[in-house]
Amino acid sequence: MNRSLLIFLTAALVALLVLSPTAFTQNENLTPALSSLVEAERSFARTAAEKGVRDSFYEYFADDGINFQPHPVNTRESIRKSPAPATRSPVTLHWEPVYADISRAGDLGFTTGPFWTTDRSPEPRPSRHGYYFSIWKKQADGNWKVVIDAGVETPAPEASEPPAFRAARPSQFRQTSAKVNPERERAALMAMEREFLKKSKAVGVMKAFLDFIDDDARLHRNGMFPQTGKEAFNSYFSGKETGLVWEPIKADVARSNDLGYTYGSYEVKGQGAASPLEKGYYVRVWKRNRDGKWKVALDTTNPLPAEKK
Repeated sequence: MNRSLLIFLTAALVALLVLSPTAFTQNENLTPALSSLVEAERSFARTAAEKGVRDSFYEYFADDGINFQPHPVNTRESIRKSPAPATRSPVTLHWEPVYADISRAGDLGFTTGPFWTTDRSPEPRPSRHGYYFSIWKKQADGNWKVVIDAGVETPAPEASEPPAFRAARPSQFRQTSAKVNPERERAALMAMEREFLKKSKAVGVMKAFLDFIDDDARLHRNGMFPQTGKEAFNSYFSGKETGLVWEPIKADVARSNDLGYTYGSYEVKGQGAASPLEKGYYVRVWKRNRDGKWKVALDTTNPLPAEKK
């Protein structure tokens, strides 16, 4: 369950606890652009504590920003249509960025890290744990805004304290042409998605993923802790004979043409099954390697609730 969905599913919007700023050490050797992205995530949290979750989400999401409830919805529009709660909920949502990446142009990036909830009501509900995942895009006014918010639940807390922050490996790709055609590059990334699917149908899901993912790609799935690397993908898909198919809905690419994302719908089909075993939405971050080839840097899914028989 993603961070936004938890908020909208609670009886009232939750209040946010600001984590100590010491959790993000000043010893990390981050570029100014990546530091601004991580600080935007932290500023989001501070604003939520000061103004409330409703106002802060409205402020920090882009006009076209989406989250999954469980289908993709425009977050700001959803907030406008929802009545403001009379009082704050006793449920508190906590999160902490522990991993982030950014384009060379400094206009597109993502953050991810653990989230957890606490309930201070007289009869508290059990805590929920997971990993949030947000894609951020710098707007025309220079401010970072969330364009996609997704996440997964984990079976338990990862640790008593969030892991130390780690920046992604810097982009090794350099755009040679003077100017990037955004529409053409978005179309090219959509075409890459369809090429990925075609390969999956030809050689199987596991082999296709191993061919299309980066060496340190992240795998986020409900019910498990995030995994990293080709061995993790190999282990996850090994022995799964079900067919995975998907249809991309949207793509976007950084001005430097080295980082992009796609999202769309997917189905997991069993052999001879009358209906899909699972349906939902996926989000992928794509990153060019040194040779200029697009590789999946992060793959996450948001399954729909099982249909009632």
